[in-house]
Amino acid sequence: MTNDLQSLPSEASRWRRRMRFFLWISVLLLACTKGKERPSACVPADCQQFLDKYFGAWKSKDIATLQAVSFYLSPEDRSRLPEGSLEMWRESKNKLVTENFERVTREFGDFQGYEVLRAKTTTISPQEQPAANTIGSGTHIELVCKARFSKKHNAHVGLHLIKEAEGSQYIVAAWNFQAEP
Repeated sequence: MTNDLQSLPSEASRWRRRMRFFLWISVLLLACTKGKERPSACVPADCQQFLDKYFGAWKSKDIATLQAVSFYLSPEDRSRLPEGSLEMWRESKNKLVTENFERVTREFGDFQGYEVLRAKTTTISPQEQPAANTIGSGTHIELVCKARFSKKHNAHVGLHLIKEAEGSQYIVAAWNFQAEP
């Protein structure tokens, strides 16, 4: 019995050491996994509202909203259109938006959510020729978003947004979807 009593402190000591070891490992694992989570990139508030509207349209399959906010036509491109052809341009643009939505949905599944990974904002003034005529003056935001879908779980979405004037709405000038590497 005396032998058993003498072994108790060493058993308690071993138990405490094991608990400290497991606690230390838990803290280490938690710290390592925290570092892999990337914070979302910051975008201006009006851009965030636009993204919520845009991706909300993807989630609710609201093609009319996607058509309304997609495809920018620069001043130079507008001036090149023959008289009366703007409506034909809109119709072909809307058809392309619908086809792209259907293709992405077929390939990736239903849209579930997004986060902004990177954002770069550039302002082009009307005086900056030929850039203003070619791609339009105003605020340009290039984004890379991580989107979650039901089939292929993640995709990178590249967006080029343009807002011509303060108080106007952003419009999607260009975009692409690519399965996450």
